Amino acid sequence: MPEHYDLETFRRRHFGYQPGHHVAFFGPTQIAGKTTLDFALQEAVVSSELPATVLCMKHQDRVIAHWTRRLGYREIPSWPPPRKVSELPPFGDKPRGYTLWPRQSLTDVEADNARLEREFTKAITHNRGHTPSITIANELYGLLAELNLRTLLTAVATRDSVAGHGLWYESQKPSGTQGISIPGFFFNSAEHMFLAKDGEERNRRRYAEIACGIDANEIERQTMALDPYSWLYIRRSGPHWCVVDAYDPALAV
Repeated sequence: MPEHYDLETFRRRHFGYQPGHHVAFFGPTQIAGKTTLDFALQEAVVSSELPATVLCMKHQDRVIAHWTRRLGYREIPSWPPPRKVSELPPFGDKPRGYTLWPRQSLTDVEADNARLEREFTKAITHNRGHTPSITIANELYGLLAELNLRTLLTAVATRDSVAGHGLWYESQKPSGTQGISIPGFFFNSAEHMFLAKDGEERNRRRYAEIACGIDANEIERQTMALDPYSWLYIRRSGPHWCVVDAYDPALAV
């Protein structure tokens, strides 16, 4: 049986993140708290020496806006970030992260998507060549299916870990949709995986692709027993698993 830890204990003592590790979060939207958990873990590991870039494709998101301020990330509409005197020695340091949040017209979806794809591609490409670094793909499915970043992100997932570039990605629908699926690489490349309770059988079946030495039926059984805002954590090397009870009123937005 997996042990249980509260979020603070887990992220400070048991997460064990190293540069280049990929991290996956799979769970239903507005129920599991994927983005809050993602940022809470970033808070424990991101620094100016291991910077993060958050890719936000939504035109509004109060959770991301809150955590951007809390973690001291700088919000920018395009890449690369403009240089600030206050962030250069001897006046100060670079922020430990950026939230890349391109502006959208909301009247021309094709133009908005083209802008998002262009700016995100520049940021991802930069991080691939400047390591150690972390790229946060806030909604993996949207990046793959709507912004045509499937080839680039697959390359990151399969090639970049050894170079020190980690990809953290969230998905509310790991099964994908008819005709557009999430490649299996994103299930078997992550060193750290967080799985929420999911009532849709098609989503749970994708958990069988997590090749980590733990029986897929047992993974499904444990996730179905989870409470709201709790996560089954699996670390591929080991393998090791536990339950993270992630609800913390201090982190609520």
